[in-house]
This record gives sequence, C-alpha cells and structure tokens, in this order.
Amino acid sequence: GLVGSRTDFGVQFLEPLTDFDYGSASNRLHSGKVYPVPGGGANWQISPRLTLGVSLFGVGVGTSYGRPALPIAGAGVAQSSLQTAVAAPTVTYRITEHNIVGFSLALAYQRFSANGAIVPVGEGTLQPLPSHGVSNAFGYGARVGYIWQPTPAFTFGASYASRIRMSKLAGYKDDLLAGGGGRIDIGAQYGVGIAYRIIPSVTLAADWLHMEFSNTVIGSAQGFGWQNQDFFRVGAAWDVNSQWTLRTGFSRGNHPIGPSVVAQNLLSAMPVSTSVSVGTSYRLNNTDEVSGVFEYGFPVTVTGDGASTGFSERTRTEVVGVGYGHRF
Repeated sequence: GLVGSRTDFGVQFLEPLTDFDYGSASNRLHSGKVYPVPGGGANWQISPRLTLGVSLFGVGVGTSYGRPALPIAGAGVAQSSLQTAVAAPTVTYRITEHNIVGFSLALAYQRFSANGAIVPVGEGTLQPLPSHGVSNAFGYGARVGYIWQPTPAFTFGASYASRIRMSKLAGYKDDLLAGGGGRIDIGAQYGVGIAYRIIPSVTLAADWLHMEFSNTVIGSAQGFGWQNQDFFRVGAAWDVNSQWTLRTGFSRGNHPIGPSVVAQNLLSAMPVSTSVSVGTSYRLNNTDEVSGVFEYGFPVTVTGDGASTGFSERTRTEVVGVGYGHRF
C-alpha cells in the first residue's frame, strides 16, 4: 500500500551450523550445509487507493550430518530437507488518507525428505525408519494487514497470517509424521509494529511478532515439541545521501526447543533465538537499486533432560542476501 509500482527479487543464503552431541562429546554429529532461499514480488498501483501485487517467499531448511546417527543395522545417513515456497497474491485499499488495509491468499508448495530417523519401539529397543525419498504437498492460507499513517513521520502496522494447511506427505504420514496427521503445516503468525522518522534521514522501528507451532506437527508432543515463539525486534535506517541507505537491526525471542525434546529434534534444524543484522541499499538511478544484508544468529545450546538426558544441541546461523529492485 505504500511502495507504489515496483518489482523486487533476491536470494538469501542461509547456513545453520549445528553440533548434536549424544552420550558424550566424542559422539558428535555436525551439519553445516548452505541453503539458498529466494524471494521477491511485484506491485502495481492501479489507482491512488488500490494496489494489486504478488509476494514470493520461501521457508524451511534441513540437516545433513554425513553419517548415521547411531551404529544400528539398517540406519541410513542422518539428513533432512524441508522447503516451502509461498506465493501470496495481494490487494491493498486505502480506506482514508491515513488508513490502508491489505488481504493476501497464501498458496504453498512443499518438498520434504528425511533419512536416518531412529525411533524407540520398546524398552531399550531402537529401530530405524525407512526413507520415503522426496515427498510433495500443497497448501493454502490467508493474510490480512493494516497500516495507520497519521503523519508522514509515524507509521503503525498490524498483521495476521493464518495457519497454512498442507496436504499429507506420502510415506512419511504413516511413520515419522504420523503424530501430526502426516502434514507439516505452517503455523499462524501475528504482530504489531511502529516506525518513526526522527529526522528526515533517520527512521527507527520496533515490532513484536508471535509465531505459533502448537497446532502443527512441529509443535506436537508426538512430533517435534516446539513451543510458540515471541520475537521483539528493533531496527534503524539511515539515508546517508541520495544513493546510499544503511540499516541495522536486532531480534530477541524465546527459544522454541525445550530440554525434554532435544533428542526428537535430531533431524530438525534448530533455530536461533537472538540475531543481529546489517544491510544497505544503493540506488543506481531513479528507478533501480541493489541491496545486501548480513545476519548473524548468536549460538544457542540446549542440554537435554528427562527423555533427552545425555543429548545436547548447539546451533548458530549466518545469512547473506542480495537483492534488486526496480520502480516503474
């Protein structure tokens, strides 16, 4: 509703570095694969009040340990991959001079694979699960947003994204994902935020984002047991001159994986809960710009207890991204 007619495309390269210990520090699995995550979109200002557009973004990563998790007969190399691409056709409408609403349909395509999963089948007995290769799923959801801009210097925003309900993943719905009905849904998200231009060249922003996992296999006790997350984020943008803009941000949230479920998250890429980022945009001319970003996710370690006693997982992340924007 505020960006006008333009198109933006880019890619981020995400590297989650994970060490998974079980029993002792000598029993360690390491995963450090780089995952490209594309994104972008286009927007058309149809009239002073109406815009039509589409956003494209991806979520999900994986693990690649390079060897079996345990020396059990039939156990394959421990690895997993989850990739979800979402296309969100969007319409926004300026209700009044200071109020804008937006609505999106979220259409999702998902690819999932897992190998080397080992599950308990009896007291003291472990059994490897078969790999079902790459399985595909489709899903849908909806999003709504609101912007209030009473002055050119102050902006308030609020958004809600419904749960994206995916179809069942063939093969995995009968064993690894049976606890979640064979689906890897994307949980609902909602949040609010403000931005304030303290001087013409500097804008400060802060927001709160809530992410839900509890109604999906990611959050179920029979699945991966993730807790819902709340993120608090602050950021700043400085227009150095007519060509350069510099940005920085900080994000802090609670960790979704508790000590009791460390063991069952061996094949899931454990996220970080605190990160810092820096970025910049360079305007080539009146219509074209290029951007770059680097984000560092601070290391987080979760030491297991209860059913996960003896297990420990440590993760940090690095993200590098580049993008191109064109106004028309």
